Amino acid sequence: MKDSLYLSRSFVEFGPFAETEMLSFYTRGILQDSDYVRDGAKGEWVHVNDWASTQKTAEPPAPKDEKAVSPTPKSAAPAKKAAAKKAAPAKKAATKKAK
Repeated sequence: MKDSLYLSRSFVEFGPFAETEMLSFYTRGILQDSDYVRDGAKGEWVHVNDWASTQKTAEPPAPKDEKAVSPTPKSAAPAKKAAAKKAAPAKKAATKKAK
């Protein structure tokens, strides 16, 4: 594999990975600040941020924001449950009238 890269995390080596796959890991924020990357041909471990800075298409990982993860506000969930509970008795009443 010509562009084989290896990842070292907590002294455990993973790989080989294609360069595009490793870039994807970096841009999605999967790689940690303590990770190191090694080119299979060179054999030298390089800090993940140093490696990413040498790549042409590398973008820094997006900051993780807990508010952005939750698409709906917390107050909207109880309203749905209340509406479902109100609909249930009406359904029972309709079936009693049909009998």
